[in-house]
Amino acid sequence: MTEGLVTISELAKLFEINQHTIRHYEAKGLLLPLEISGNGYRKYGLSEAYKLSFILFLKELGLSLKEIKSIIESGSKTDYTEMLIARKTKIIAEQKRLDILSRQVDEQIELSQKVTPKHYLLKETVKLTCLLTKSIEESVNLSDLLEVGLEKELLMGKVYYLIRENSYDVCIEAVSGKAFELAAGIYDLELLEVTNEVELTLELERLAQKSGLPLIAIEDSERFLASGDHLSLKVLGEKNA
Repeated sequence: MTEGLVTISELAKLFEINQHTIRHYEAKGLLLPLEISGNGYRKYGLSEAYKLSFILFLKELGLSLKEIKSIIESGSKTDYTEMLIARKTKIIAEQKRLDILSRQVDEQIELSQKVTPKHYLLKETVKLTCLLTKSIEESVNLSDLLEVGLEKELLMGKVYYLIRENSYDVCIEAVSGKAFELAAGIYDLELLEVTNEVELTLELERLAQKSGLPLIAIEDSERFLASGDHLSLKVLGEKNA
């Protein structure tokens, strides 16, 4: 027996994988043992450990065994670099998706735990881009949003309504938003929960007389906590700081 070699079980334990996984890689021609004894025991050295580490790295990147074998056999640094760049792009996109998801989870935790606030804090200036304008008598429906290219991820985000006397704009946050800006600060807040459009109109008229127009209303992920068919809107009042 060659000194310094390890068994398949020891190699599997080192990488926290199943022995069958290593045998599968062997069957696919990806990882051959350095030595097979007369009784069939497989032995692996440092070179095989390095190779297995590389295979598992490529698996983590989402490559198939066929793609991994092609990279190993070709030895092309150009192909390998191009693959890494492409995977890096996907990783960055996934990080952005997870960052958004993480913020949404934080919002849901906060919303589910807190009592109704009297103020609304904007930590930084919010830039808005408007998707569509409707007359005050019209309600927004899903087909309206589909027509303007609303992405599904935004349905979990905030929707802003800029309410005027006879019309209102439906807006979302956007880095390049130029339609409207909400300055960072603390705003008075009134929470509206209504069951129909008549109630909503009356409440908005009351707030318009109190605060003036335009009104800025926010529909956020707290909408999912509203009971029944209630519509929940946060209407911003005066900025205090």
